[in-house]
Amino acid sequence: MSAISEFLSSHHAHLDRLLGEAIGAAQRSEWPAYRARIVALSAALLEHISYEDEELFPEFERLGVEAGDLAALRDDHAHFRMQVEALGAAAPEHDPEGCIGELELLATFQRAHHKREMTACYRQADRIAIAPPPPMPAAPVAGVAPVRLDLRGMQPPEPIQRIFEALEREPRTPLCAILPHEPMPLYALLRERGFSFTGTPRSDGGFEVLIEPS
Repeated sequence: MSAISEFLSSHHAHLDRLLGEAIGAAQRSEWPAYRARIVALSAALLEHISYEDEELFPEFERLGVEAGDLAALRDDHAHFRMQVEALGAAAPEHDPEGCIGELELLATFQRAHHKREMTACYRQADRIAIAPPPPMPAAPVAGVAPVRLDLRGMQPPEPIQRIFEALEREPRTPLCAILPHEPMPLYALLRERGFSFTGTPRSDGGFEVLIEPS
């Protein structure tokens, strides 16, 4: 394969991995971890299809790739954009089975799209003199179960102190903090220290925050 084909195939492997991790988090009802994977998947997928639409496909048109093939791939991209928007707006904790079903359909569609793309375009990629696609956006830490820290019942500032003590001990390990309410003052402190985070309300009235290294 050409350098561009290799980059694109690595992009698709990255997207498949992120989607698989999102499905796994949903199956375990780990909603902060799920949201972190969906945010990462959305960013990576939009980056990938923007490169193809704006840089790659115009070159393929110049080389004579079938217009119908490229139109079908652009239709796929429009579908991906709608799916990303829908996933970002959904509340999966209220319908876990429906969420998992939608993700599995998206995984099947994503694999089929990659095969269509390889058949229609990749054999032409070594004839294109354009820059390869940019690296995929960084993904959350994969394969590492978050440390769970239940901080309900504590008085301020102890919950925030406990969170940073845990992060100092294991800065590369995700941390899932369970609090009585959303900890708005915590967010600026996490940003200052180079951590990313996602939060979600709990059905019992509490609030979970998944904290990961940026």
